[in-house]
Amino acid sequence: MKDALNFSFIILAIFFQSVSGISGKFAAITLSDATLFAVITNAFYIASLACLFLQAIVWQQALIHYPLSFAYPFMSLVNFVILIPSALLFDEGITIANVVGLCLISIGITVLSREMGRSNVREDALS
Repeated sequence: MKDALNFSFIILAIFFQSVSGISGKFAAITLSDATLFAVITNAFYIASLACLFLQAIVWQQALIHYPLSFAYPFMSLVNFVILIPSALLFDEGITIANVVGLCLISIGITVLSREMGRSNVREDALS
């Protein structure tokens, strides 16, 4: 149960990073004038910054419980989360290269997480 709670920090970091990127895209397309005042008063830009702030908080919590070498590859999942909204919300295409790249990322995350799981099992057995 504690592992699920700790891993939820990684999931939340992915979520907040993704929402920040989507909000940033909305901010970019809704700005009619790129003045500093227009940027800092844009609601989407403010939402993007708020999500980045929350992402930083939960990311630090994740790093308290997991090594960076284990946690960071999961941030690549942001690419998965962003792909569908970019197609649906912004009419951006999904290409074969996107799909192949995401498959390669998935393989890498799987290999790294399994290796980390094995090293934890070895450490537990030695304790």
